[in-house]
Amino acid sequence: MKTRNHSSAFYIIRDAVIAVALSAAAVAIVTLSIAGSEENRRSENLRIIENGVRKAAAECYAVEGFYPDNIGYLIENYDLHIDKNSCIVHYSPISSNIMPDIKVIAK
Repeated sequence: MKTRNHSSAFYIIRDAVIAVALSAAAVAIVTLSIAGSEENRRSENLRIIENGVRKAAAECYAVEGFYPDNIGYLIENYDLHIDKNSCIVHYSPISSNIMPDIKVIAK
């Protein structure tokens, strides 16, 4: 039976290739998980902004008896803050007694 010489160039190269492949796989997994968590954070922020606009519109309806014609009214009178650098808010009023169509889209 032959015994292997573990110090031969073949085994050294093989072990190095395996180590590099495992390291690359670990880096790829970490990178993908960071990118995924960043995307989740962005979508969560958009959801929070949309909920804030909806709550401000509902508060306006409860206090004043109508949904405002534009989002500017909510910003001025209901302490609504929107980061215009990160998103676009589509506020489409339907009627003064029907909740407007509200969509928040990332820039």
